[in-house]
Amino acid sequence: MAVIAWTIRPIQDGERLPILKLARTLDKWFNEPGLAQMGLDLPSHRGFVAVREHEVLGFVTWTAIDPEVANLSWMGVAEDAHGRGIGRSLLEAVVVELRAAGYRVLEVSTVADSLDFEPYARTRAFYRAMGFLDHRVDRMYYGEGTHRYDRLVMRLGLRAGA
Repeated sequence: MAVIAWTIRPIQDGERLPILKLARTLDKWFNEPGLAQMGLDLPSHRGFVAVREHEVLGFVTWTAIDPEVANLSWMGVAEDAHGRGIGRSLLEAVVVELRAAGYRVLEVSTVADSLDFEPYARTRAFYRAMGFLDHRVDRMYYGEGTHRYDRLVMRLGLRAGA
């Protein structure tokens, strides 16, 4: 039986639910408040999906912060598909789109190194391997009460001098 390759394409109408369904399986990265926010963001954020036949294997979304800086708002790849280049291809599609639109910087937020949690260590390693540089740490940004942790904001320059 041949393995069917995946393709990257823009998110289409009607793919909000399959994206959320995939995100729900990624519970090491997405909690209920995050999933609720993702559901609110998906209709207005641009992005891409990785699909094999009709199955969504990964997604990435972005929104503008200002005319020069875009925010990578949501990204996920099915856990059993990690390490196959899907995340890299999704991110490359966003970079091509943002460069064509004249953006100077792509920014992403994730859990900072101060939280020792292996899934987020892999997330940070992925972004760093893709060329993102640490920009700042916002102390006690995420969570509530005694369960608060730091946010790392990373940036990727999209053109020379960014």
